[in-house]
Amino acid sequence: MGLIFGSANFTRFRAAGSLPDGDPEDLHRRILRYAFRDMEEDSDQERVMGWVDILDPLESRFAAREYLKEPCLALSWRVDERKVPPQALKRFCREAEERIKAEEGLEYLARQRRRDIKEAVRLKLLRRVIPSTRVYDVIWDLRSGAVLFGAVSARLCDEFAEFFLGCFGIHLEPVFPFATARKVLEKAGRDPSLLEGLSPAGITEV
Repeated sequence: MGLIFGSANFTRFRAAGSLPDGDPEDLHRRILRYAFRDMEEDSDQERVMGWVDILDPLESRFAAREYLKEPCLALSWRVDERKVPPQALKRFCREAEERIKAEEGLEYLARQRRRDIKEAVRLKLLRRVIPSTRVYDVIWDLRSGAVLFGAVSARLCDEFAEFFLGCFGIHLEPVFPFATARKVLEKAGRDPSLLEGLSPAGITEV
């Protein structure tokens, strides 16, 4: 909830397109289709993601369509993930291998057999892991196309852009300071090529 309360890091995007005008039902269907769903009990899911209410990460029904904050769309992108600790996996794999060798009277196990044992142990342990939850706020100005995403990790930004495209069918383009300055110059009727002669300056040069 960093974009709503307190300070936050965020990445700026521009939506390269817009939603069909006059069809709020289509927007609602899209959001519900990509709303967050909890991991199924005893499943092998490692990662799930989806939209939740920006003020309540446990709310994903959107019955009152709280995400509409004219002229913006305000949501949070929730990501739940579970991982088996490497050391725990290693220990349980060794125990399973020793047990199988003793039961079958084997001195060693073939590489493929060990791989199969490792995967079976990993899946068994995975079902016992409590998932971690991360929530990233998203503000989309529907008029200007500006999108604020509450994270700066390149991996997360790429994953979110892919999720956004799947939900709305719209590509997200990262907004960099250079591109912003170019647009300011163009809007003022000045030559954007003025930026080409600029070079980074160190703090001591300012």
